[in-house]
This record gives sequence, structure tokens and C-alpha cells, in this order.
Amino acid sequence: MRHSNSQQLVLDFVEQYQGEHQRPPTIREIQDHCGFKSPRAVSYILEKLEEARLIIRQAHSRGIQLTKPRVTAAGVQLPLFASIPAGLPDQFDGSEASETLRFIPTTLGISNPNRAFAVRVRGDSMIDAGIFSGDIVVLEQKEARPGDIVAALIDGENTLKRLVKNNGRVYLKAENPDYPDLSPVEKLDIQGVVVSVLRTFAAAA
Repeated sequence: MRHSNSQQLVLDFVEQYQGEHQRPPTIREIQDHCGFKSPRAVSYILEKLEEARLIIRQAHSRGIQLTKPRVTAAGVQLPLFASIPAGLPDQFDGSEASETLRFIPTTLGISNPNRAFAVRVRGDSMIDAGIFSGDIVVLEQKEARPGDIVAALIDGENTLKRLVKNNGRVYLKAENPDYPDLSPVEKLDIQGVVVSVLRTFAAAA
């Protein structure tokens, strides 16, 4: 799909700004950089980019999210979602991604950067698999195999668990004996397969 020069100018600046600042620009910053006469002109162009499915807009000042990560010589920018529970299932709204992280895809086992994203973990049900609360997991949208650790939507709620298939039964298994297995009553959708786990170690006091 072709875009106007103004749309391409804005899209390029959003990508550049996110690469430099690890956050999206505001409408005012786009206006100042691109030389538009009013914020309304920027909003109109953002509407066109959203219609073309190149961005997703959210209701806050930096609510511009690229729909495809930008691959550069310095790596790929992936959307970082605030949290996904590694405990009992909970609601997880994927539209909440307001940050991006830059990675080198091959170092994290990513085969298709356009289908990858990152999530901060909340909970302790996967500690025996080496995934702790506060870790960042990098996931890729691809076919899940038995034994994979996945982000899954089970009966309308999200969780991070290991996918198990046994004698025709499909269920999610925690890596912590304090948590039960989870079997779908109606529906189980796999949203991504974990390919890497990132952890920041705090310095000793």
C-alpha cells in the first residue's frame, strides 16, 4: 500500500523517535519535527496510518504503537507489554503495550521479528522453569508444540504456562507444585511461544 509523503514522514519519525527514546513521540513532538501547522494535521495523518494498519493509537499522550517492529542494524524493536500472570489466570489486555525494547533477533531465538513481542511476568507459577516474577519473556507467534512454554488465553483469561498434550487431552501445566493444572472448559488459544527469558539482577546493598 502506498502512503503520501506526509504519512511516510510521520511514520519514519515515529520509528526514529522510538529507536532513540524507547517510547513513542507526542503529537506536539511530531508536529514540531515534521513542520505541520497544527496538531490537527498530525492527528489526521495518524488516522490514515491507523486505517492502513501501520500504527495503533491509544488514549494517552504517547499512545502510538507501531504494528510491525522496526529492524535496524542495531536490532529489532519489540512491543513490551506491562505484565502477564504466571500464576492463576487473569485478564491481560494486549493494547496496553506502551514501551518498546530493542533486541538482536538471532541472540534471542526469534525467527520472525514481525511476530515477536515481549511481556513482563507477574507471579511465581513458573519458577521451576527458571521464570520469576519481574522477568521479561520474549515470545513469538508461531505453532506451539507440546512442552513449549506459552502465553495462552484460556476461557477468556491469560496466563503463562507449559503446554501439555497427553492422550488427546490438552492442558496448561505450572512449573510450581503449589499451582494446579489448567484445562480449558470451552477454549484455549495460544498467543505466543516463549523463546527467551531476560532478567535484571539488582546490585547488592
